[in-house]
Amino acid sequence: MNSVDLVIYNIGEAVYFKEPIRKVNDENTKMFKDFGIAINNGEIFDIGSSDYILTKYNSKNKINADKRLLTSGFVDMHTHAIFAGSREDELYKKLSGISYSQILKEGGGIYKTVSITKNASEETLKSNLEKILKKSISLGTVAIEIKSGYGLDLENELKLLRVINSFKEYNIISTLLAHVIPKEFDGDEYVDYFINKIIPEVKRQNLAKYVDVFCDENAFNLEQTRRIFKAALKYGFKLRMHADQIKYIGCSDLVKEFPLSSIDHLESTPQEKVKALSETGSALGLLPASVISMLDNKKPAIDSMRNKAIIALGTDYSPNNPMISMQTVFDLAIYYLNFKPIEALAYSTINSAYSLGLNHLGNIDIGKEADLIIWDVENLNQLGYYWGYDRINTLIYKGKIIKSQEN
Repeated sequence: MNSVDLVIYNIGEAVYFKEPIRKVNDENTKMFKDFGIAINNGEIFDIGSSDYILTKYNSKNKINADKRLLTSGFVDMHTHAIFAGSREDELYKKLSGISYSQILKEGGGIYKTVSITKNASEETLKSNLEKILKKSISLGTVAIEIKSGYGLDLENELKLLRVINSFKEYNIISTLLAHVIPKEFDGDEYVDYFINKIIPEVKRQNLAKYVDVFCDENAFNLEQTRRIFKAALKYGFKLRMHADQIKYIGCSDLVKEFPLSSIDHLESTPQEKVKALSETGSALGLLPASVISMLDNKKPAIDSMRNKAIIALGTDYSPNNPMISMQTVFDLAIYYLNFKPIEALAYSTINSAYSLGLNHLGNIDIGKEADLIIWDVENLNQLGYYWGYDRINTLIYKGKIIKSQEN
């Protein structure tokens, strides 16, 4: 028998996706029943029937899944997880009918968080982020994108990105975000500053993989976004975009000009534009918890992208939407956006990984990173049926058991 680090057997059900999913079908999706997995050196080493795995592999660490569902861990493809302070006062404003745009105009929202974050030390920011990461992973998120954007100036954007990059033990993708225009600049002046000062230095220090722009009303306009993207490409960054969250001003049309890895939000994108976006190779990032937190019930045009687009899911964790659970996002994808459980799983695992260029995870396959969840349910439909609470039985991260109800 061959020795491996971990053996899981008696798995009731699991799902394999051949590739990022536009439409679930028998060619790109396979259901495993009654099988086992051998894990070694943090990777999935072999897959087969339980009898095959138990006969071929020996391990000091064995898990009897007891006919439970097993899936890949979640990938959170869009967060603003590094900041200081909170904005609970704005909840009451939104409940009173004050729009997010108005809060932003009055110097609240992002501007309030920027002010607090600039005054926070790296130690404070690191402590805050560590708490969020621990919560996130305990709820099943095995990879997470984190944007800067609450610094705005060079010194503070670098501070945020340094903290993000200090967590080497986590699967983190760091993104430099052009978030809003500081009050002390006019728009084009700040774009000059961002592309001439911030982008080159972030590249020199290798602190981010992506550049993202919040293209919207009261943020960056179409031409300003275009300039930032051109500069980012010049320095070798990949691109992401916040588009059409508050108002459609043409931002999502930039997919025709730039190789966008993801276009996120899309709450205000016209249906005919969504249809065109769905035919591209860009992931469409849907953030249902963010939609709810805005209290305006402005959903994306789901039916225009259904079975056509590479849809990805994220929490959009931020001071405006302090919800870090991808389990909740999975639930909302079903009960709020009306996706089937198998679609919600694809969108929150392999598709979200695709949007971040993380080809080594997000799926159950030999050679993939062993980031797996054994659930306290028997099948995927049950996982969608029971909702609103933590259903994890056992969590395996990089091949190691980090959470178990059996302990």
